[in-house]
Amino acid sequence: MTELSRLTTVEAASSLRTAKVAILPIGATEQHGPHLELRTDTTIATVLARMLATDLGADAVLLPPIPYGLSEHHLPFAGTITLRPQTLRSLLLDVFESVAHHGVRRVIVLNGHGGNIDAIRLAAREARRDSKLRVAHVMWAQLGRDVVDREAGPSWRRNHACEIETSLAMVLDDSLVRPSELDVAPLTGPRDPFTEPVSASVDVPIWFDEWTANGALGDPRRASVERGQAIVEVVRARAAEFARSFVADER
Repeated sequence: MTELSRLTTVEAASSLRTAKVAILPIGATEQHGPHLELRTDTTIATVLARMLATDLGADAVLLPPIPYGLSEHHLPFAGTITLRPQTLRSLLLDVFESVAHHGVRRVIVLNGHGGNIDAIRLAAREARRDSKLRVAHVMWAQLGRDVVDREAGPSWRRNHACEIETSLAMVLDDSLVRPSELDVAPLTGPRDPFTEPVSASVDVPIWFDEWTANGALGDPRRASVERGQAIVEVVRARAAEFARSFVADER
């Protein structure tokens, strides 16, 4: 695996000449309830990105992670740091432009935070239009949606610090988890079938304290290494399969 930040400029020149794709992890610094650390999204994205870079070998170069994202909906809870949408979009475009300057024409953004999705998609479209750079967005929860749905509990509010994300953390970096703090999320506010996760049909900005009293969703008590491993195995295999076809596509 080639990790750009651990190279000298001479070594980077050699690696970038042969690399076919750059992998950019992005997450967030935001609350994840009482049982997960603020770095959870960034750590999950970074470990999955490192796995993908390992699977691709010399074809890939792993970029340093972006530890901030669009997290304004978590600001009611302490520790959350957020960017504005235009800031994240500009940051991504600057990274893409730098990668293209060094001759790499493909980027895979491996994303650990759902709030980043819109900005990444827009930046990817702009990069192709203006720089002829091909950018793909990979979000673990989307790539492994069928397994996530199978492993999730019956809660109608999940997808953040729930049994799924906590299980993933247990596998990828168990130091993220405070086992003594695992508890069912105390949900707040009335249920709205149009805007509730996981299957919202209407998009309305919701602040997280309107959904939960402690910042978590679902039932983290159901988290397990076995659940996490089932998700990681599928996501890792599918990410590698996609990446190989993405690299081979000469459009």
